[in-house]
Amino acid sequence: MRISVSIVMIALLLAGCSEGIIQDNITKQEIVKIKDMEGMQVYDHQYDNMDRGHHELDGVPIVVDPAYYEAAPIQRGDIVYYRNPKLDNPTLHLSEFEISRVVALPGETIHMEKGQIYINGKQLDTFYGKAHRLGMDVEQLQKLSNQSDVSDNVRQSMKMNAEEILLGKDTNRTEKKVPNDQYYIIGDDWFRSADSRHFGTIAKDNILGKVVGITSE
Repeated sequence: MRISVSIVMIALLLAGCSEGIIQDNITKQEIVKIKDMEGMQVYDHQYDNMDRGHHELDGVPIVVDPAYYEAAPIQRGDIVYYRNPKLDNPTLHLSEFEISRVVALPGETIHMEKGQIYINGKQLDTFYGKAHRLGMDVEQLQKLSNQSDVSDNVRQSMKMNAEEILLGKDTNRTEKKVPNDQYYIIGDDWFRSADSRHFGTIAKDNILGKVVGITSE
């Protein structure tokens, strides 16, 4: 019995799950600089949907491994390079290709409350598990909106962003189940990203590779 309990505990730790919480102990915030470009593709990313306050993936050549998922599964936390779906929505203008982060996997349910993501009813407790604007979450935005050493325009903008996280349509979503062979993606800057909150899940066939970093040059 002790052996069985130990095995279960180890499995839970490896999966990054605990009661009421899902964690990601693998995905790192840092963006890697790639030197060995063999087999890689370079994409000039000019959109700030992945901006976490330092513009690491905005206006820089990103490196995509097009063969990555031939041998490995798509994981939560992966930044993927994908083909946008074709929409009959004149108000949503999408580029042909884009990058974004996988937050929910096939068969899972996802919902959002005040900018916090929940997977199968469990809080996604990781750096990409809640809404951000320029790398700041709602608490940081509220703090900045009250600082006297910043301009009135900045304070007002940060206050509006914080209120949008708490009350906004795109940061509060009812539960949705991700279909088989589909993935739910969200950009790291929720206010600058057009993603699954707007056009639904994307098919596995639309995912063309994994973003593994940026060029070292």
